[in-house]
Amino acid sequence: MKASEAPPGADEFELTLFGPGYGESIVLHLGDGVWALIDSCLNEDGEPRALRYLESIGLDPARDVALIVATHWHDDHIRGMAQLVEHCTRATFCCASALARKEFLAAVRAMEGRHLSSAGSGIREMHEVFSCLLQRTPGQTPKLALANRLILDQGGCEIWSLSPSDRNYAAFIRTIGSLMPGEGQSKRRVPDPSPNDVAVVLWVRIENIVVLLGSDLERSGWVEILQSAERPTSKASAFKVPHHGSKNAHHPAVWTQMLEPSPFAVLTPWRRGGHALPTHSDVERILSCTTNAYATARESLSAKATIRRPKMVDRTMGESGVKLRRLAMSSDAIRLRRPLDGRTGWKVQKFGSACRLQDRSS
Repeated sequence: MKASEAPPGADEFELTLFGPGYGESIVLHLGDGVWALIDSCLNEDGEPRALRYLESIGLDPARDVALIVATHWHDDHIRGMAQLVEHCTRATFCCASALARKEFLAAVRAMEGRHLSSAGSGIREMHEVFSCLLQRTPGQTPKLALANRLILDQGGCEIWSLSPSDRNYAAFIRTIGSLMPGEGQSKRRVPDPSPNDVAVVLWVRIENIVVLLGSDLERSGWVEILQSAERPTSKASAFKVPHHGSKNAHHPAVWTQMLEPSPFAVLTPWRRGGHALPTHSDVERILSCTTNAYATARESLSAKATIRRPKMVDRTMGESGVKLRRLAMSSDAIRLRRPLDGRTGWKVQKFGSACRLQDRSS
């Protein structure tokens, strides 16, 4: 087994962040062979990268995954989620409370009745997730993520959802109906609510290690978290920077009140149309908070970015019956590992074009 494909030790924590251009997902090893999957993205073969990774290090997703979390329904976080739920049969599925409300489910059902276009929308993926859960015997009910809720307590590990707040949850419910076409209107893509205040932020603690996973929560949502007197208060030594490092997801108090000094920060770049994140000013801002910052890619890649070979090569391979499969860790990813007792610091491994944030192309 290659070093890059070696599993963590039973007493070792792991956080692996998979990045562009197929989206963003996180794999956590919580100790003793217990795993959690946060969001989902696809590899070039259209398979969830998290599943491919677990299989590449000799694990059985049906046996070893205890928790799956869908933090929100943005395209770059949701692709392949239904496949995760289908394969990880013992895992508890958790999503933002707003996504399991009757208003959202009505939008999901309307997709069948009105044949809504799902191009660029995560609503079809959520439809498939809920369908898979209902088909189980007995049907599985999603665990709902709310502010300051303990969603996993197993083997000394605690995972808390810190958002969405009651206020942002109620605002989402009020607006979801306006996203649907009325009677007699043509089909349309179901857009993502913005700002993304119902995204689920996760706080994870196991023994002496705490990590904070920022999802895509924007500034107003962080204000709610910082003002809460009920949230866990231990500071994190590792941080998944929210919303690709965008300034609209930055709150300076998060770095001073919720994180240790100079935490290890990881993010995935993003590009759509003429917009790219993080910007040069975003990079400077993050590096002013910590020098231990990493990006899963040297450049901001679009969701449709692919690695292309000359057509002649593809034709020759096809005629010869040759098929290529990329290794689970051959593309962009950052992996952090650390002993659960915290006796040593984080070990960082970079895959593909992953790099230190200060080395990214501007």
